Amino acid sequence: MDINLSIQSAKKLLVAFLHRFHVVLFVIVVLGGLAVIILLLNNIVVLSSQSNGYTANTNNASFDQATIKKIQDLENRDQTPPSSGRTNPFVE
Repeated sequence: MDINLSIQSAKKLLVAFLHRFHVVLFVIVVLGGLAVIILLLNNIVVLSSQSNGYTANTNNASFDQATIKKIQDLENRDQTPPSSGRTNPFVE
């Protein structure tokens, strides 16, 4: 009978503890879970970004010289605005 009383009293203490601190325990569990998830995702990103012999294929990029020439022409401050009403964005 003594064992039964100690189990009952322990159960009452546990229920009282959970009733009193359920919000705090919930917040700790949720924030702890989020921290674990963030650390695991960070570990995945770090491991995937390490050099494993893979080199990306990149092509030498070249700019369209005609477009560069048009932009340089727009920078000319002596240029009058086009007749369509649009203004030169490079002129103050």
